[in-house]
Amino acid sequence: MNFINSFTLTGKQKEYLKDLTEKIKSIMSSSLYQHSINTLKYASTIAQKYLSDIEFFDLGVACILHDYGKIFNYEELVKIAKENKLEVDSFELNSPPVLHSFVGDYLVLRDFNISSSKILKAIKFHATGYCNMDLADKILFIADKVEKGRNYNGVKKLRDLALKNINLCLLEVYKNNIIYIIKRDRFLHPDTVKIWNNICGGV
Repeated sequence: MNFINSFTLTGKQKEYLKDLTEKIKSIMSSSLYQHSINTLKYASTIAQKYLSDIEFFDLGVACILHDYGKIFNYEELVKIAKENKLEVDSFELNSPPVLHSFVGDYLVLRDFNISSSKILKAIKFHATGYCNMDLADKILFIADKVEKGRNYNGVKKLRDLALKNINLCLLEVYKNNIIYIIKRDRFLHPDTVKIWNNICGGV
């Protein structure tokens, strides 16, 4: 966790982030845990350029827990969503790749007693994005897709771009994500076009 020392956090905040990483290490697969830490590391690199110390703490928590929903299998997530009457539509219920995020905010509230609307929103929308994303959520969205464990054509350019122009990087990462989904003949989230147009400067 030395990489967070560039931010002026309180001792209690640093200890909280450390304890949180230990908790997820004990319940996540090694690959999912490493992805979560890699996302936190790269998000911290981007955040040094764009965020204040105060803003980074919430982002750090969201990074560590953004994929917490993935420790549950698809059937469990559907059951949790239905039993708790979560705001999850039929597309999301029938889309395993994104359901973990749309149930993830509830799970983090339930299992970690985290009630911050900022943290929960970041977790809920880290897979799909949303219109007019705030800066911290842009960073999580990007870091999740370009952390050092990701290995695909053009990823290094995206990492470099994130440190130069966060909005242009968001556009390129979102474009890359759409292409990835289409090439695999998967469904696009119904809000994708609206989000894409918003990122491109539309309404």
